[in-house]
Amino acid sequence: MSLAMATENDNLRIVQVWHGGKFKKKLSEMGIYKDSQIKVIKNDIPGPLIVDVKGSRLIIGRGQAQKIMVDFS
Repeated sequence: MSLAMATENDNLRIVQVWHGGKFKKKLSEMGIYKDSQIKVIKNDIPGPLIVDVKGSRLIIGRGQAQKIMVDFS
């Protein structure tokens, strides 16, 4: 499923990122890459998601979240 479909307090594992190299590089620099663990803090529709990555809170736009495939950890 995509990250955009996750609900609050879900603990997830990144499975794949569907997009080009620049986007993957940007996510990697933020600590989001294949097999990394994240927790959804807030997912209000419409609007961005707030996720916890290694103790840091990040805001991810809904369009970007749709390109990040996740699975429950």
